Amino acid sequence: MVELKQQQQIMEQNQARMKALRESFRSQMSALANEVASALQILARIEREFEDSDTRIQEYHERISYNQDQLKELREAGSAIEAKIANIHTELSEHQKQIGILNATLMETKGKLETIEEQHTKRQTQLEEKQVQVDELQRELGRRDVEKKQELAGYKEGYEKAQEQATRIRAGNPVADFLLAEGLEPPELDILAVLIHHKEVSVTEIKRLAKTPPAITTRVLKEMENKGILELTSSDMARLKIDL
Repeated sequence: MVELKQQQQIMEQNQARMKALRESFRSQMSALANEVASALQILARIEREFEDSDTRIQEYHERISYNQDQLKELREAGSAIEAKIANIHTELSEHQKQIGILNATLMETKGKLETIEEQHTKRQTQLEEKQVQVDELQRELGRRDVEKKQELAGYKEGYEKAQEQATRIRAGNPVADFLLAEGLEPPELDILAVLIHHKEVSVTEIKRLAKTPPAITTRVLKEMENKGILELTSSDMARLKIDL
């Protein structure tokens, strides 16, 4: 009889410990789910910003390339104009020797020279303006590169903190350590975190939240159902099957 009571006391103690462990695991997994959801939102925002930044950088590259092409054309045109000016000066020198006979031709040539020199001055001004634009775009591109590197560094820091938190939870919670040690990949962990937080979620919503293509998400859901982690209902809902 005494042994029976002792066994009963031990069972009650074990049940109490299991209850405390289950409550601790629920609390820790809920906190982890919140952190994962927050990290996913931050990651999505950073990805959108990176895409916007990449688009703007591509636009800057295209504008720089376009301006550089224009600079090249202006330089070539300037060289051609300078050659024309040199030729006209030669013609002018020759015409001056025949000023008495070719006065009308000389006046016409002077008019051409003035027109070409005006064109040269105008193109030189355009060349300087384009050079200023290129310099400004290059400085802006440098600033964008620095901002992107800073954002990437912030993301890496947040990711490292999340890894440290997961390590602490695994060390202090045998059940969580078992689930993570089962070989769950990031898509499975993302889905598990969402289900822990919401208990039951539509497959469409999971596909929207998951960071993998819809076809891969569908395959992972089937695999998790085969492992007994979740249940896929006929109403296209996913329900957490394991008791946490």
